[in-house]
Parts: sequence; structure tokens; C-alpha cells
Amino acid sequence: MFLFYLLHILTVIKMRNNTKMLFILLLLGLSTPVFAATTTSMAAAIALGLCGFKTLVYGVLPTLALIMFLFAGLAYAAGQAFGAEMRAKAQGWAMSLLVGGIIGIFLAVLAPILVTIFVSMGLPSGSAC
Repeated sequence: MFLFYLLHILTVIKMRNNTKMLFILLLLGLSTPVFAATTTSMAAAIALGLCGFKTLVYGVLPTLALIMFLFAGLAYAAGQAFGAEMRAKAQGWAMSLLVGGIIGIFLAVLAPILVTIFVSMGLPSGSAC
């Protein structure tokens, strides 16, 4: 019965026959138990990837943010030795580097929290990184 309604909807919508068949096969394929098992293994793989990403972010971003803070100070200090136009450019560069460092620190603090939330949503056992 469901398939009949689906075919009726697909005939009302202007689709090519190949597209209709592909849509039907996709719906039938997504409703099989094999897909459910694949989805669980995909969720575990995504959770594992997110845990690796969290480790990378937690280790690399604070270091990059510190380097950006140092370069911001260097750009600001170097700009003071030049004329007004170069000083204005250097202050712009320094502010950009400073904002980038602040965003990096913010992401380094926020990423582990978000990854833990997403991993706990995806895995039924609630296993975290």
C-alpha cells in the first residue's frame, strides 16, 4: 500500500522514469536491516573520527593561537617603527592576528564539549572519547 502511494506521488511530481526508479530503490535500500547495521557501524566510525578531531584540536589550536598572539605583537611593534601608512597597515594585521588567536582559543575550549555531545548522541552506549 505504501509503495502504491509512493508511486502515485512520484507520478504527480514530474520526474523521469529513471529518477523514479532510483528513488524507489533508494527508499527500499534504506529500509533494510543491512542498512541499519551499516548505520550503526558508520556512527561508530564517525564517533571515532570526531574523537581524533578533538585530540587534534585540543593539541594544535592552543599552540597556533599562542603563535598568532606572538606574531600580532611583533607586527604591532614593527609597525611603530615606520610611517603613518605602514603603522596603520601593521595595526590592521596585528588586530587580525589577535582576533584569529582569540577565535582559536575559543574553538579549543569549545571543541571537546561539542564533540562529547555529538559522540554521546550518536552512540547508544554513551561511550565518550
